[in-house]
Parts: sequence; C-alpha cells; structure tokens
Amino acid sequence: MAENRIEKIKRELHPFDKEFKDRLEKYIAQGDYREITPDDIERLKWYGIFYRRATPGLFMLRIRVTAGVLNYRQALKLAEISRKYAKGVIEITSRQQVQIRHIELKHIGQILKELNSVGLTTLQTGADNVRNIVGDPLAGLALESEIDTVPLAYGMTDTILGKKEYADLPRKFNPAILGSKRDSINALYNDFVLYLAEKDGVKGFNLHIGGKMGSGGPEKAIDVDIFVSPSEVIEIFRAVVEIYRDFGNRENRNKNRIYFLLKEWGIEKFRKAVERKLKRALPSAGKVLVHSRGERKGIIPQREKGLYAVLFSLPAGKISSEDFRGLALLSKNYGNGELRLTTYQNVYIVNVKENKIRQLLMEPLYEKFEKSGGDWIVNTVACAGSDTCHFGVIENKSDAVRVARYLKERINLDIPIRIHWSACAKGCGQHGCGDIGLVGTKIRERGRAVLAVEVFVGGNHSVPAKKVGKVPLKGLEYRLEKLLRFYMNHRQRGESFFHFVHRVGIKRLKKFFGGGKTPVLKP
Repeated sequence: MAENRIEKIKRELHPFDKEFKDRLEKYIAQGDYREITPDDIERLKWYGIFYRRATPGLFMLRIRVTAGVLNYRQALKLAEISRKYAKGVIEITSRQQVQIRHIELKHIGQILKELNSVGLTTLQTGADNVRNIVGDPLAGLALESEIDTVPLAYGMTDTILGKKEYADLPRKFNPAILGSKRDSINALYNDFVLYLAEKDGVKGFNLHIGGKMGSGGPEKAIDVDIFVSPSEVIEIFRAVVEIYRDFGNRENRNKNRIYFLLKEWGIEKFRKAVERKLKRALPSAGKVLVHSRGERKGIIPQREKGLYAVLFSLPAGKISSEDFRGLALLSKNYGNGELRLTTYQNVYIVNVKENKIRQLLMEPLYEKFEKSGGDWIVNTVACAGSDTCHFGVIENKSDAVRVARYLKERINLDIPIRIHWSACAKGCGQHGCGDIGLVGTKIRERGRAVLAVEVFVGGNHSVPAKKVGKVPLKGLEYRLEKLLRFYMNHRQRGESFFHFVHRVGIKRLKKFFGGGKTPVLKP
C-alpha cells in the first residue's frame, strides 16, 4: 500500500507519544520556531497549534468549544489571552470554535495552561482527528429544540479527547448533532450526522454519514437508515469512528474522507459493520422532524417563558478582544453568563429576562454590531484568507464584509440570502451549502493572473450548490447585485432564492458570470 507523508509521520512518531510531548516542551522553552522540523510542524496540529507561513514566526491556536457553549470565565480568559499574547483579535469559526492568531512560540506553553485553568483546550482541533462537535447554538433553549444535545456533545468529546486510539484517523472527521427542528448548522455537510427524527413515539436521530465540503467538492451526508435514541449516541459515535479508523483509505489524502469509504462499501455493508461493532441489530430510520433552516436573528424567545436569546452579528466572525470581553460582561449582567457561538460566526447572549431586553439593546456594543451589516452580515460565513492562512488564495474575510456592506446599501431583502466564502478549495467557509457560495482562485485576464472566485448557487441544508462560473474578484459585488436584482424582479410571491435558482435553472444564471448575455425572464 502506498503511504502518504502524513501517515509516514504518524507511523514514525505519533504526536501523543512521550517523545514528541517532550520535544514540544523543548520547542516552547527554546522559543525559536526555526528549530521545529517540518514533520513536527505537522505533529503540532494534534495540539491545535498551527504554524502559518502567511505570518512568519507566528502561530495560530484553535480552541475547541464543544457545541459552541462558552461560560463567562472562559470568554474573559480568551479575551485576556488575545490581548496579552496576540494582536487583540478573536475569530469565531464555522465550527463554533475560537481561533487566536499572531502568537509567538515562547508564549504557547503559558497560554495552554491558562486555557486549561478555565476548562478549555486546543487538543485535536486539527489534522487527522475528530474535530469540534457542532450543534444548534440554542440547543435546549430554543422553541424548536426537542432534545438538548449539549450534554451529548460533551459525552462525544470525552470519548475521543486525548486518546491515541481515536487520534490516528485516515483524515479529519467532522461530527454534528442536531436535536432541533431548525437546522442552523448545515448539519448534513458533516462526516457524521445525528439528525432529529422520531420513531415509534421516541424522539432521537437518524444517522447520516459522509457529508463534506472539500476533497472533490461538496457532498451531502447519506442516510444510512439507522435510528439512534439519545441513550445510544455515544456508542454509535464510537463505533463509526472506529470503523473509519480501521477501514478508511490511507493512501490518497484527497480521497480518504469517510464519504469515500461509504461509497466503496455501500449503505448495507456499512450498516452491518456498525451492527457487528455493537453486537445487535439496529432499527431503521425514523421520520425526520427538521423543517426549517438558517441562523436565527434578533431577539429569540426561549422555551422557558420570559427568557430570550439575543444575537450579536460579527462581521466575518472577527471581533476585538476588548469587544469580546464586553460580550462576556453583557452575558453576566443581562443573562446567565453564557455565550453561544454559531456556525455563522455570530454570538448569542442567552437567558436574558424580558424586562432587561430593552436595556441590552441600548448598550453601545449591541448598537455597534447591529449597524455593522444587518442581515447580510448575519448570514455571511467566511473562513480565514490569504493574510493569515497560506492555503487561502484571496483575503476572504475583508472581501466578505465589503460585499455584504455593499449589498446592504442596495438590496432590501425580506427573505435572507446566505453567502458562504471559502478562501480556497478546501471549503472551510462551507460554500457548498450557501444560497451563494464563493471559492477563492485565480484566472488569467489579459495575459496575467488575477484574483478570482468560483461562484456556486442554490445550496441549502440538503442540496449542494452548483457552480455557475468563475469571475475576477474585482467587481464581484456588481455581478451579485445584478443577480439579486434579477431574483427580486422575477421571483414568485414568497419564493426564496434557493427555490428561484432551481426553478429558473443553473444554465440561465451562468449568464451573470461570463456565460453570455444577461438572461431575461417574463415577470
């Protein structure tokens, strides 16, 4: 069997082996990033420590935030770390995590200790590991929340965290658990998905496997016809991870996600493998209960009468450490000291009493973010770009904010449109599930290479977006404005952009992105 470089690195010395742990302590004590070997740069990713060539000599830390739930002390600590050891900027990721960049190697040991002191970790947030378990940010709180999945997400995390037997997968493994009737996390584009369902009067989950964004393009997870009760979640999760670990492709890293194993085996063989692991037959899938999608915005009533969640929309998920500290203080003063991070890179303050809502909305920090871009910012997702990630082709976050603010001034929407930006084909911005998806690339124009985007349209929580063209980044906002005016002028009453795209057809919409004359439809 051919062995790729990462498999060779793990075989020669696994990052969890004592020898590498000792090396890591030595590297941090020396404080010289140039002493770290290329292979050890890869091993650092098991600890959530990322060297980025785009920021020479500096590192990024990715902090695991299970299900997006942060308490007051944790939020204050993150703000403090960003202020003391970095450039005072915090990023919320599309997996409900936190990233802090521009960190010197000599500070990493102290930062890890400080994170641990408040119950946070960077462990296994990169490389061939089970990544952060995402869930409805208002799980257990929102009216649509049928099962509080936060305790289940913590249980799933405890199963794999720090354990070598679950830290040697063929590739990354993204899990999602959705216990709400609203899919606000694009759940079906994860490797492992538990999707709210009901069978024989019991609420639980249908199991879907193989969703992805990169590795050849977006694919929706496949229903493997298994119903999972809440009490079975941990063992089912463990069984699937072990099957992937033991049988997944370890050769071509572009084709070794669990999606490819499922396509090779088929649903029936995969299902039987899970049953053999558990030593029992499993029930077939139940009735899906999910009926809506997208980020909740504004002031959201919670299940407990008189309590509300309030959304703070962050431009492309970036926020200063000072403002993040301000959010923590607001959560303490107005709520129960808890923040909920979203896959759309926004933040909720939760458990706000009704008689405090008006005062919270008058806070300068709320007004600041409310004016930053409205619905266009709320529904924009953007991963790190070329200024901080060497994989990025375009700057991305600044592009996303610029376009969102341009559209805010020109297009008044009554139905939200979700725009997802990925700085490169790896798809960290989840472009495949957006109403509009954009992927950084380059094209030749008049004999020279220019920054560009591949444009996708018509994606949602269950249908991957389709490519309609590749155009220069410069002037993209004008093309999008024309596309959206075309939608506004020719849609049917109450028709969403998603349904409009699939009614009109991809072929016609290609005209907006270099495919010929702009199309004309009869009203």
